[in-house]
Parts: sequence; C-alpha cells; structure tokens
Amino acid sequence: MGIIKYIFLVYILITIIISLFLFWPITHNKTFLKDNSISIKYSDAFFLAASAFSNTGLSSIPGGLLGFNQFGQFLIALSIMVGGLGIFTLKVYILQNIFGIKLTVFNGQLSQMERGGNTIGETKKIIKVSITTMLITLFVLSVVFTIIFYTSPYGKFDTTKFNQNRVVDNITMFNPYEVTSQNPKGDFTKSIRYGIFHAISSLNNAGLDIIGRKSLAPYSEEYALQIFTLIAIFIGGVGYPVIYDFYAKIKSFRKNENAHCLSLFTKLTLVTYLIVSCVGLLLTFIFECSTKNKTRFWNQSEYGGNWEKTFATFFQTMSTRSAGFSTIDYYHFTNQSIVVHSILMFIGFSPASTAGGIRNLTLSILFLSMISTLLGRRSVNVFKRQIGKETLIKAINIFTIGIILILIGTLVVYSSYTPTHLGQKEFTMVHALFEICSAFGSSGLSVGVTPNVNILGKIFLITYMIIGQLGIQQTILIWAKNRTNVEHYHYIYEDVALG
Repeated sequence: MGIIKYIFLVYILITIIISLFLFWPITHNKTFLKDNSISIKYSDAFFLAASAFSNTGLSSIPGGLLGFNQFGQFLIALSIMVGGLGIFTLKVYILQNIFGIKLTVFNGQLSQMERGGNTIGETKKIIKVSITTMLITLFVLSVVFTIIFYTSPYGKFDTTKFNQNRVVDNITMFNPYEVTSQNPKGDFTKSIRYGIFHAISSLNNAGLDIIGRKSLAPYSEEYALQIFTLIAIFIGGVGYPVIYDFYAKIKSFRKNENAHCLSLFTKLTLVTYLIVSCVGLLLTFIFECSTKNKTRFWNQSEYGGNWEKTFATFFQTMSTRSAGFSTIDYYHFTNQSIVVHSILMFIGFSPASTAGGIRNLTLSILFLSMISTLLGRRSVNVFKRQIGKETLIKAINIFTIGIILILIGTLVVYSSYTPTHLGQKEFTMVHALFEICSAFGSSGLSVGVTPNVNILGKIFLITYMIIGQLGIQQTILIWAKNRTNVEHYHYIYEDVALG
C-alpha cells in the first residue's frame, strides 16, 4: 500500500471514530438541543468530525458547538489539535523527543508526506522545531486569550437583544449579541475554557469556537482578541518548513555564523501571501465602499464607524487564508466581495501546513510563468533560482483540477440547498461558490448555506474538506496506480499550435 493511501485510510478511520463519539448522546448538551428543537443526526456528527479533524470549521448543526457539552467540546478540540499538528508528525515527535525511540523509514516517509521537508533527516529537524514552537505558542496564546475573555468589557452578551427581532436581524441587520449565559467576563472557569479552545482553534486554523452561534461577532470591538487571533492564524498557516527556516536563521545570528539563507519555499510563501492579501483587501474595500445598498456591510450603522468597518474588513480578508473566524455576517457583504474572498480561500495558504486550497505557491509559479511568457523568456526564474518544468506542470495540473472541482461542487451544493422556514436568507450561486471554496480551502467561513444542504451536499463538502487537507497532488496519488516499470521508448516529439 502506498504512503498516501495509508494516510488517507487512517484519516478516514479517525474521522469515523470521532463522529461516533459526537453522535453519542453522552457528548450532547441535551438542554440546549431540546430548547432549540435541534437533533444531531449521524450525518451531522460525521460532518463536524471531518470539519474538526481537517481544520476546516464548517458545521451543519444550527447551534454550532453549543449543542455539545464540555466533554464533547473537549473531543472536538482534541480532534483539531491532532489534525492540525498532523497525526503521524505528532507520533514521530512524541516517540523521538519524549521516549527517545528511533525514527523508522516508514514513519519518516509518513511524516515527510504529511508536514515535512525534502529528506527524512530534514523532516526530523523540522518536526522537532516546528511542533515545539507550536506548543509553546499554544501555551502563550491560551494565557493571553484567557485574560482577554476574563477582563474584556467589549463582549456583547444580552439575551433580550439577542432575541430582539431575531429573524429580521439575521437577514438585513447585523446583530452581534449572544445570550447572557455565554458571557465569560469575570468567570475564570469559562474564560479558561474559551481561552484554551480558541488558542487551539486559531493556531490550527480551524475556525470553530464555543462562544456562541456567531463566531467572534460578540467581540467585534475587542481588537486585542482579533489581533492575537490573526497572529495565531499566521503562525499556524505559514507551514512547518517556514517555521524551521526562521529558526535556523535566528540560530545562525545567535552563533555569529554566516547568516542562514532563507529557502525559495519561504520567500515565495511570504511574498505571495503579502501580495494576494493586499490585492484581496483592496478589492474588498472598493466593492464595499462603492455599494449603495443600505443592507450591505459598509452601509449599516450597526457595524460602527469607518474605523470599525475598516478593521473588520481587514480581519475578514486575513481570515480567508484558512482561518474561518468572523466578526461580521457574511450575508451582508456584496456579491463581488464574496467572490473575491472565495478566490482567496481557493488559493489558500502555505503547503505543509493546516491550510487547504491549491496553496499559494501554486499561484505564484503560475503567475511567474505568465510573466516569463510576456517577457519572452524560456525559463521561469525567481530570486536567482530557476523553477523546473516538472514543477510548473504540476502547478498547472493542480490549478486546473481545482477549478474543475470548484465548478462541480458549486453546482451540487447550490442544487442541494433547501430553505427550511419562511423569512430565511435566500442564497444564490455566489453563496454556494463561497461555501464550497471554504470547504476546499479549509477555511470554515460560512454565509449560512451549509446547515441547509441535503445529504448529497454534505458528502461533497466533506470530500472537499478532505481534499483540502491532503492537497490535490496527494489526493491524486491515492487513486494512481503504482507503476514500477521503466519506459524503454518515447514517441516522436511534435509541437501543436496554441492560442
């Protein structure tokens, strides 16, 4: 059995085990489910298990994680943690650094495929440095988030305001309030639960939370929480090789050695992230500021003044890079902005990380190839390095397959959506595109389509979450035949006209 097939089967097995626990009533918040007339079907439990383990963040359960008790929420947090760090990578880290057990070739290949570098030896170093960095960061963030939740005066928790014109608010007007019982201010036990869960979810780019039904909307004016969330998102999404690269750079400075040169992988990752994020932010500002529709985000006074709206736009644009947290109702964004953010989720973040999508390096290689063609060059060059033709072909294949998957998924999800009651949001094809890109990009942002799709739509979303986690290239290898025979002949070479 191939390495990637083994990883795929283990991932599916773990997802099934998690789903069985989440379907078990012992993990349910029976009072909440009864009061809100919500029942958790096995399809919902499996969907949430896949979402948590793949670090996506979508949920088909209307009440989100409020439908689970503390034990259920603990299992979800554990799933996010294991899925984010990498099940085989975490195994190697524990065996190698805690128990001193030597790394076998097979375990090395598994971790290398999941999160590692070019060689097994390099992978061992990357795993040790990166997971240690992640665990230290997780501890620091847990403390910081706990303090913020315990002391923040900006949390919006009021049962009366939550219930006020509830149906109308969900459609046309922003209502950030959650019920009073969810307020962690002054409650140390609740604050530490919120802090640890949010640290795990944000660092692993999962986008799930236990605050309430509206993600981070109750803390739309708590900028400290949002800034530290963005820092966690960046560290988790930038990828293990980049973390190790910076560690080696800092280490060389401390030892007064020749400065360690950042790899092409790191340079392309950071530059592409910066450019794509800036372009996405600029386009979002243009589309939101130019709309005249009074129900759109920028024209609603409920979102605050220009500063509050500017920061919310910045946070949401950064959150599309596989994070999944939201301080606004995405239904209030213009269709143009939703398309832009769908593209950002389709692109994703860094390879060898918790991010999904086609990965930003795929986009950068395609863009560099286009620039080389326009300049009349016969090779793709960047940072005094030449990109190989095989890498370019892989990038083209990944992009093409990704586009095909998104087109098919959008049509299926849109056709599987069914409104459940009067006064509900009405969704268009653009919203279905957003939802499928969110699953494919392991982002977890939602405009509200997911809870209202049938079983076929859920199956497609789950499939895209798994593809997003493994990556298109690795997913292809699952079904590819192992060919060991050598090609002893080649056909006659002939060019064809293009364009």
